[in-house]
Amino acid sequence: MNILSKERSERDSKAQDTPRSLKFQDALLLFSLVLIAGMVRFGNVDEPDTNNVNRVTQTSEVLNDTDKFVGKNVTIRSQPVQQVGLTSFTVNDQPRIIQEPLLVVNASGVPFDLPANRNRKIQVTGQVRNLQIPQIEREFNLNLQDEYYTSYINRPAIIAQSIRVVQ
Repeated sequence: MNILSKERSERDSKAQDTPRSLKFQDALLLFSLVLIAGMVRFGNVDEPDTNNVNRVTQTSEVLNDTDKFVGKNVTIRSQPVQQVGLTSFTVNDQPRIIQEPLLVVNASGVPFDLPANRNRKIQVTGQVRNLQIPQIEREFNLNLQDEYYTSYINRPAIIAQSIRVVQ
């Protein structure tokens, strides 16, 4: 065996016997992995999960199974159809299918204008109620113009506490 080969062999055996020390790059990698895992696990801590509000419900579910949703808070994402009065509008999550639209009454206290592009979806969070104008006006401190709502009386409506454009 030549001298160069012998030195290399001794150096390799020393490297194998010496335990590897934790270096800065290894510590940084470990910290990054722990941080990412924490963000994945606890990513939604800002949003309270009360009364299943975070689950997006289809408008067709509310219309077809109204009794299940009356009195409960829901979140829907849907396309706006038309303005009804000054503070309300209708939505439909299946505009190509003939389905009655769902009425949304804005009780958030913040004015909301429907987007000019009706293909943009809006997200609405609020309580499902059967529309009874005097009761809703009293409970939510609203002033609804009765003449705009005659075809929606005793039908499901969402009394919105939050409305925003999402798409």
